[in-house]
Amino acid sequence: MSSPILNPGVYLNYLTSSVASDYELNRNITLVTLGALVWDMLSSIPEDYRLIRTRKLSVALSAYFVTRPATLAMIICAVLQKTGPITNCGLLATMVATFEVISSATASYLFLKRVHTVYYMNRIVKHTFSFLWLVGVGTSCAVFAGAVHDYIEIANTKHCIRAKGWSALAVAFMDPVLFDTLVYVAITWKILATHRLEPRQSCWKALWSGEALPRFSRALLQSGQQYYL
Repeated sequence: MSSPILNPGVYLNYLTSSVASDYELNRNITLVTLGALVWDMLSSIPEDYRLIRTRKLSVALSAYFVTRPATLAMIICAVLQKTGPITNCGLLATMVATFEVISSATASYLFLKRVHTVYYMNRIVKHTFSFLWLVGVGTSCAVFAGAVHDYIEIANTKHCIRAKGWSALAVAFMDPVLFDTLVYVAITWKILATHRLEPRQSCWKALWSGEALPRFSRALLQSGQQYYL
């Protein structure tokens, strides 16, 4: 016969020690991520304001200004999901999935436009990466698989936990990472080939430092590194 729960209102009492530790770790990581994202958005306000004043409205600019708010909304919902109290776990999980798909699609689109710019005369490369982007967006929708049913309330404590596996989420998150990696490698290779840098001799040096590259190419390479990281 199991012993009674001393504090029935404390959700961690209903979890095993390993599950409770993972739950707390994920919550703390989510909170740190929220703080870092808010700081990044606040520090970018002057640059964003300059973009609004000097740039014409375009699909890429719209995607840029949708990405961060969608990411912020996703992280806020994830924090609520980890801290509670929540009355509808499935609804909040669906909101997290929705904002994740939007932020992932818009962020990857910005990387896609870089490929289109660098390979502007190569239609095969442009169409290939456009297709891969569409595949990535479709794959990221895998987060909706079971979003409503996989999250359950922990013993009427108004706190939520994922009750099933993470296979669909792993695919949904890894596909955009793979796409961004391919874009980064394609752009880097194009820059090295354009400036006739021997890949075996100067690839790693140019890849990380941007030395021996013109200013624009170096800026393109280093900004891609910042985004990818």
